[in-house]
Amino acid sequence: MKAGEIDIVALDGETLVFVEVKSRQSDSFGEPAEAVDAKKRKKYGLVARAYLQRSGDEDRECRFDVIEVKDGRVNHIKNAFFI
Repeated sequence: MKAGEIDIVALDGETLVFVEVKSRQSDSFGEPAEAVDAKKRKKYGLVARAYLQRSGDEDRECRFDVIEVKDGRVNHIKNAFFI
């Protein structure tokens, strides 16, 4: 069973960064980062924990970022949410 996916996993120094990429064509549904609601954050946390367990990095510092893409611009939100 597939638990979910993480768009980008990267290192920022010693910090493991889980990144969700969201894009919008218009303002009809709000800003891209608003799509990362409580339900999605919970699922993202479960997938991240599974990743940390499989990689043996349970003790590594990590954070959750969101990259918004809208109107040809990119906005990187560090520490966008906490689990």
